[in-house]
Amino acid sequence: MTGIILAGGKSRRMGKDKAFVKIGNKRLIELVIEKLEAVFEKIIIVTSDPVKFQFLGIKTVKDVVFNKGPLGGIYTGLLISESKYNFICACDMPFLNSHLLKFMSSKVEGNDVIVPVVGNFVEPLHSIYSKNCLLPIKRHLENGKLRVRDFFPEVKCRYIPENLIRKYDPHLQSFFNLNTPKMLE
Repeated sequence: MTGIILAGGKSRRMGKDKAFVKIGNKRLIELVIEKLEAVFEKIIIVTSDPVKFQFLGIKTVKDVVFNKGPLGGIYTGLLISESKYNFICACDMPFLNSHLLKFMSSKVEGNDVIVPVVGNFVEPLHSIYSKNCLLPIKRHLENGKLRVRDFFPEVKCRYIPENLIRKYDPHLQSFFNLNTPKMLE
């Protein structure tokens, strides 16, 4: 399984590229990479500007579809990855939990998407996707339907309920993402 980091957003609310914001002495992207390397053999960064990430020594690819948001990034990651299953997350999630990632990875057999549900919200940017998602995603991109979860009914999707998630991540920190300078404080 490959870990794919989406780092192509515009970071409007943060006012600067979130991937390079520092927490202590590490950039946010470095914290995410460390968490993923503890679980996955391969890591890919999907971005609109691969040159910015070269110093990390991680395979970095340019979005193959532009201005299509996270769905376009997911499509690019799945297209480029050599793995059948891929964990996909945003670059602004510093508290990923390796135990939760391993648990989610254990549920892939027979499924196309493994997606956590926290409260009443699905977490599509902390989910596992199979290559079987490529065609449905492509159709949605072509039709301008960019909300990630809208293609879920077209594939075999397994939802992980909050009570199971809390066994591995009691405070649900995995789903915390940094969007604003105030959140960074």
